[in-house]
Amino acid sequence: MSLVIDSHSHLYPPSYMEMLRSRTAIPRIDEKDGVCFFVIFPEEEKNGGRPVEAPMWSIDEKLAAMDRGGFDHSVVSLGNPWLDPVTGPESIEWARRINAEFAALESKTMGRVFGLGVLPNARPDEAATIAGEIAKTDGLYGIITGCRICGLAFDDPALEPVWNELSETGLPIFVHPHYAVAIDQLGGFGTILPLGIGFPVETSIAVSRFILSGGLQRYPGIKMLVAHAGGVLPYLAARLDVSWRGDDEAQKRLTELPSEALARLWLDSVVYHRRGLYAAADLVGKDRMLFGTDHPFFKDRPADIFATIADAFSHDRAMLEAVAYENAVSLFNLPVR
Repeated sequence: MSLVIDSHSHLYPPSYMEMLRSRTAIPRIDEKDGVCFFVIFPEEEKNGGRPVEAPMWSIDEKLAAMDRGGFDHSVVSLGNPWLDPVTGPESIEWARRINAEFAALESKTMGRVFGLGVLPNARPDEAATIAGEIAKTDGLYGIITGCRICGLAFDDPALEPVWNELSETGLPIFVHPHYAVAIDQLGGFGTILPLGIGFPVETSIAVSRFILSGGLQRYPGIKMLVAHAGGVLPYLAARLDVSWRGDDEAQKRLTELPSEALARLWLDSVVYHRRGLYAAADLVGKDRMLFGTDHPFFKDRPADIFATIADAFSHDRAMLEAVAYENAVSLFNLPVR
């Protein structure tokens, strides 16, 4: 393998951690007996949250994990819930602060880590301004967002300034879940069901709404990477097509099959098994899948996560090379040789 690039990796800068420590509502960080705990999901209020471990905030730990996994580079973004906890002018200030910290990662790590920026939870025109700043910032190669931008669903007309900016600049947008769906039905098993089921379904709904609104047709320059191998979309794309065919109004908003629009997305490989990888690859093709680990979350060893990719595509060297690094270089325009 020539190179391996982890395109789905998270980091919480110390400044962001301090902000969460100052909060009393979810999301927050609690401290008990000298140990800090993340409390970002309702279920975590019942069990006291997850211990805050060094890999969540330490760039040295990030690099050590990359070395253990055999990864040459990582594309690193702020973890959820991003800047949802703060609003208005304060959120804009935090966006610029966080973006400066992530822009500095490339030089701090001698080119091993590339950063993504984050949008503020403010007015859409203000978020569009920040997107424009990110596009002009050395060391930032895209943005990460939840399944809402400025608190709005992706198909909300108020977000047109944001989509227009992303389309004109070609700045990649990485869509990642946080709130899950049907949360009242997914309780009782800690975070297993919210993370395992609620997260990918949340992403699938958000992206489907954007597709069905004709968003990708109106803004063809948008480069959208979808977390967790596109959620359930690789499996249900044909059902969207069949439903679309039976709805005349839907065909006015979107003039192509939903599956054809979905095929212009990029998907990461964070689905952990061959069947899911094959379905994702079948939807978007070999040029639009990127390797990722979701580090520092989940307990799978980084090397084992990559082994799944290597096993799934062992019969197709070109596919493996594309997923391992070529597609990340192409999508994010990374300075990698």
